[in-house]
Order: sequence, then C-alpha cells, then structure tokens
Amino acid sequence: MIAGFAEREYTPAEGPVPGQIKVGYAKGKRTPLMAHVAVMEGKGGGAVLVSLDILFVSVAFATKMRRRISELTHIPTEQILIACSHTHTGCAIDLDCWAFRGSPDNLIPVENSIMEAVKEAWATRRNVKMGVATGFDARFNFCRDFYTTDGYIVMNPGHQNADKLVKPYAAVDHSVNVMRFDELDGTPRCFVVNYANHLDTGGGAPKEKSFSADYAGYLRLALQKAYGKDVTVLFLNGCCANVNHYDYKYGSDRTGHCRPDAFPSVEIGEGLAETIQNITPALVSSDEEFRIEGKSRMHLTARRSATRAQKEWAMCVKNRVAAGEEVSLRRVLLADLYLTDQENLPTTVDLEIQVLQIGPWTIVGLPGEIYSDIGLKIKANSPFANTVVVELANGTHGYMAPDIVQESGCYEGTYSNVAYTGHGTAKVLIDGATNLLNALFESDNVLSFGGFRNASMPE
Repeated sequence: MIAGFAEREYTPAEGPVPGQIKVGYAKGKRTPLMAHVAVMEGKGGGAVLVSLDILFVSVAFATKMRRRISELTHIPTEQILIACSHTHTGCAIDLDCWAFRGSPDNLIPVENSIMEAVKEAWATRRNVKMGVATGFDARFNFCRDFYTTDGYIVMNPGHQNADKLVKPYAAVDHSVNVMRFDELDGTPRCFVVNYANHLDTGGGAPKEKSFSADYAGYLRLALQKAYGKDVTVLFLNGCCANVNHYDYKYGSDRTGHCRPDAFPSVEIGEGLAETIQNITPALVSSDEEFRIEGKSRMHLTARRSATRAQKEWAMCVKNRVAAGEEVSLRRVLLADLYLTDQENLPTTVDLEIQVLQIGPWTIVGLPGEIYSDIGLKIKANSPFANTVVVELANGTHGYMAPDIVQESGCYEGTYSNVAYTGHGTAKVLIDGATNLLNALFESDNVLSFGGFRNASMPE
C-alpha cells in the first residue's frame, strides 16, 4: 500500500465558539484546531480521509472540498470522506447553530488548511504497512437520554435525579477502533481512531475560554508522546448524538474523569491513548496491497415542519420582542424558523450515505449527529468483520433521531435548525447503509457457488 499523511493548523487567535446555546468567545488555545489528512492507494483505487477539529460543516462546503480534492488526486468523490470531530470548543462555522449565525467566510482558513495538507500528503506518498485492531473502553461514554419514572425520555437529567431514571434510552458503542499505518521498518506513522462520544468536555480547565480540539486533541498529544511527534492522528467520531461523558445513573464520572481535580478532556484523551496502546490482541501491520473501494448514494427522508404549539410559542416570542423585551438570539432564530412559510421549505431532505472499504476496515459515513442505536444496528447488519460508523461525515443535516425520540419532546428530537429530519429517518439510514454494505461486499468479497442453470443447456 502507498500512503501519505499531513496536517495543518487553522486555530484563530480569537473568535466566537458556536458549540453552546449561548455563543462563547475564545482567545488562545489549549490544543490546536487542525485538518488531518491521510491519502492512500491500494488494489482497485485510492481513498482520502480528512478529519477536522470543528463542530460541523455544511454539505455544500464538504461537497466543494471533496471535488477539489478529487481534481487534485483523481480519486473519485465517493472515496473521499470529510469528517468533523464535533468539538464544542472549535472555531466559527458556516451554518447557523442556535444563537450563532454562520457564514461561508468563516471556513476560508479551514479550506486552505485542508488543501495544503492534502497536497503535502499526496506529494509524500510512499510504501507503508497497515493494520487494524479493536479495543473496548466503557469508562468515558454514556447514554445521556433516559426513560424516567414519569414516562418521559429526558436528556441530561442531572445527577440529582438518579432515582427517577428507569434506564438509558439506548446502548452505547464502547469500541475503540484503530487503523494504523507504519513505515516499512515498523515505525508508526499515522493512526485513524474511531470512538463514539460527544466532544463537549470543555477542552481543559473549567470555564476556560480557549479553543481546543477537546479530548481528541489530548489523544493526539498522548499518541505523539508515545510514538513520536511526527505521528498524524485522525479522529473519526462514532454515533453519539445521545452520548456524552456523564454517568447520570451511577455517577462513576464523579470518581473518575470528572472528579474535582481532573480535566475531563485530558483524562479521556490520555485514557483512550492508553487503551489503544494496550489493545489485545495487539495490532499487527502488513505490507500487502489492500483493496480500496467506495460507494455513495443519495437517500430521501422527510423534513419536519412546525407544529401548531410551536407556532403559537413563536408568536409569543415575536410579541415579546416587539414589546421591547430582551429575548435571546437562540429563541428569536427558533421563532423565525417556526413561523417560516412552509411553502418556502422543502418537504424532503437528501441524505448521502457513503461506504468505503480500506482493506480490513469498512467505513460508513453518515451526514449528521446520529443516535447510538442507529450505528449499532448498521454494524450488526454489516457483512464485513470490521465496520466503523462515522457521524458528521461529508456535512450535516443535524440530529438524526429515531421516531420515538422525535415524539418524546427530548432536546435532540425537537424540531429546530439543528434537528429537522422527520419520521422514518432512522430506517432510511439503517436500510440504506445496509444495502450499500451488502453491495460493496458482494462486488469483490464473495465467490458464488452454483446458481441457476437451464436444464437444456449442456454440462
């Protein structure tokens, strides 16, 4: 296999941080915000993986970047994946997010960094060895949505309400999936890590107002300390729309990574690096020419519209603003959305589902924040032995929640500018990904034995 790796930093000196309902403002950095790139060529074609330390980007931006990368490398766009880590302490983005107003100009430094890194990775390709392995770490990621004794599904219920929690809404994927590229002498050169957990731990010290790649940044620092400062680390977030680092049911986070003298981002990043280093059986890389192939297809799902109750709420907000009352920008933006003439909104949403086989690994890329049970079902349906599911891949269409969550009134399921796909979306994602995985598997991985034959035909 031939591969090249590079990274470029785009951390602003200062600027807004759109990762919270109330927009923050940061100066300086705890860990840098970077574009991380791996370019590879194998049997059948090539692939490009791009990992960005950013909340998310639009489908339009991701599409533009995939086309630019394809023009440079001649690798098809369906074999180019751009994934956002979803760090809540990242830089400004090109989409509106609660009280933050996005602009395409915000991503000019990000675009430049991506292309610089791709050019370097492409120019420095060489023969490498590659291998994959899977670890398990249940210390840091927990379902944040719970069924309660009152018959509701609630998000982030708080430790003080543990007695009212019946059970988590869904299981969580605790796997730590690793692809490693080594020099021919065995020296590690690049890690691609897939793990499912919200990057909303704060980035460092409590109440700190600095940019940070969150725990993914400290994971990189720890792996670079262990394997050399030139190691490139791409982080691909798993399905974690309903997952964060708080254990509301049993409180284990309060005696572990969230204890008073710990910084969660540091503890989680360094803890995951330790897990990666101690995976059993250990990762073994090979210099064989691995197959690379990808498929991508657009899938249609319903788009939501405002309910009568939401429109009535929006009118109340507008009346309060007209009366001179101070109302948060988040509420104003949400009211504007609810009162938008439905004829001006599309009734459907086009979702791109991508599958990409890189040797023993198969990646499923989904364009939004995806519930953990959706990702687990896709993995269970996959014909491949090693399937990883990556959220916020190639842009975003917001939270993608199962129907019951949309009906519950839970935060992730409430119609908003970050949650607008409708009923049936979970099925579209699961069925669409499963069909593409089966098609990819059968295109090169299955030998057919027997079959239909006309009895009149000669042997």
